[in-house]
Amino acid sequence: MIKNIKKFFFRSFRWFALPLPKSGLQRQLIFYIVFIGVVFLTMAVEMNGFLQGEKIHGILSTLISPELSESLVSEILLKVRVMLGNLLLAIGLVMMLFTKRIMFPLERIIEGTRAMSAGDFSTTLPAQSRDELGELAQHINELNANEQELILFTKGMADQLRQTLVNGHEETKMAEAVQIIDELEEALDEFGRSFYQC
Repeated sequence: MIKNIKKFFFRSFRWFALPLPKSGLQRQLIFYIVFIGVVFLTMAVEMNGFLQGEKIHGILSTLISPELSESLVSEILLKVRVMLGNLLLAIGLVMMLFTKRIMFPLERIIEGTRAMSAGDFSTTLPAQSRDELGELAQHINELNANEQELILFTKGMADQLRQTLVNGHEETKMAEAVQIIDELEEALDEFGRSFYQC
């Protein structure tokens, strides 16, 4: 049911030509804020109907004067509306702050990993926070450093192998080439082990 409500809600964004947020977390945040707002609005309408109903007016009219009962009902309704409005505002602010605290570091991590996957290994992610996102950024930086080291090592080994095959002595060329390949294989194994430790 919630899934269908979400679909309807985000389709209405397109109907009113509103820009749909890119992030899934941002979309969920907007949905839940609006959903909570609708729930509070429904509660306010129900409370209004309940307090304006004949039973409440009848009971209050028998206890106090009709004019006083109407002013009492109006005062209660105003306080309920203010309370519900403040509660909705507080929940919205807490959700926005929570999402902001998660979204900004997460967006930086996504941008950094996109740059890394495009081949920009000079990118480092800021690991400012001491939470799970900071730890994730630190591990991605370690992985990136290991990849840089492996790439430089592999290029060096390829150059060494090329020089050995081109400039080496005929008798020792093959043995030196096999030794270089073995060193490269050991380095790749070490990288694999350190990759799984991250």
